[in-house]
Amino acid sequence: MINDIRETLDNGNTSIGSWLNLGSPLAAEVMASAGFDWLVVDTEHTAYSMENISNMFRAIEARGVIPLARAWDHSRSTAGRLLDAGAYGIVFPHVCTPEQAIHLAESVRYPPKGTRSSGTGRCTTILDNYQNKFNDIVLCIPQIEDIQGIQNAEAILNVDGVDIGFLGPNDLALSMGVAIGHPDHETALQTFRKVCQRAGKPCGIPVKDAKTAISRIAEGFQFIDLTNDLRLLESSAVDLLQEVRI
Repeated sequence: MINDIRETLDNGNTSIGSWLNLGSPLAAEVMASAGFDWLVVDTEHTAYSMENISNMFRAIEARGVIPLARAWDHSRSTAGRLLDAGAYGIVFPHVCTPEQAIHLAESVRYPPKGTRSSGTGRCTTILDNYQNKFNDIVLCIPQIEDIQGIQNAEAILNVDGVDIGFLGPNDLALSMGVAIGHPDHETALQTFRKVCQRAGKPCGIPVKDAKTAISRIAEGFQFIDLTNDLRLLESSAVDLLQEVRI
């Protein structure tokens, strides 16, 4: 496999993926079968074991989809373990400063470009000559979820090795002390998108439904996280029950 997310975005096209929070390899395989370009295994907010994470990556790969992960922290060892397990890129939560972004961009790449440790992990079985090729394949995706990150967005996005800027609207609203949809919140989202464009980096955002996705794509967002497995199961169950009980 290669990481064709990069090629899609470099060509100015939209890449649509989703999030995985159920912790189920079968759910991951079902989501991958739907045709998403990529799926993010959310290790930050779900009680995954490393074995479970690896099995989810396998399920995603089996359907020809790119597996990504959201890390639970910023440590180099965390990034290395997720990449060793088979992730093709990492979303790092709560990135607020360019110094953090530099550290994270280096943590996903081998020397001389980075600080990733060499080891014999599952990753070495999925790509021939892995260590010599993966620096050009891996994606470093800082997630901006705090007002400090918005204020430092230009410096963060201009860090060499940062590939995609990705928003976290829910935590950003908490950081700002406003509700999602508040004019100041929307201004912050659009400000970040414009900074990404000036830096020549694709901008990503999570959305809850197709209507919102279409709207955000029209605005210029390219990396679209379209809901997640937990919410899809929840909303389908609720809708079915409401139809039956009318």
